[in-house]
Amino acid sequence: MDAKSALDAVASAESRSAEIATSTAWYAPWYGVTCAAIPVAIALMAVRSMVGFAILMLAVASLGLLAATYRRATGVWPSGQGMMVHFIAAGVVLFGAAIASYVVASSYGVGWWLLAVAVVTAILMSLLSRGYDLAYTRKHGAR
Repeated sequence: MDAKSALDAVASAESRSAEIATSTAWYAPWYGVTCAAIPVAIALMAVRSMVGFAILMLAVASLGLLAATYRRATGVWPSGQGMMVHFIAAGVVLFGAAIASYVVASSYGVGWWLLAVAVVTAILMSLLSRGYDLAYTRKHGAR
């Protein structure tokens, strides 16, 4: 094998490895729905509903199950190495939605707006998850 073929083989292996470590098609929607449950739970807790605490515990359990399932499906644990922009964006969306839900629920109670917050949060977090996968593949793929 000449040097060019060896480099091509290494690049191909790196690219396949990066693609394997990205999540499967069901991961982003599951992640989005799980994250959307957090601002809903916060809003319900703001109006003193114990259902909010139960939803929050289910969301935490779902995130744990999601990480374990990711590990089982890809063979690696979720990693943020070199992907700080995506983590910051996810944190801004999630904590922004949670804080906004708390403030609005405390002031006006729970209403139709909570469904809108949940849907927007689910969509944004799903898109961020998919964007993370694409960036991860690009970053850790073939050089």
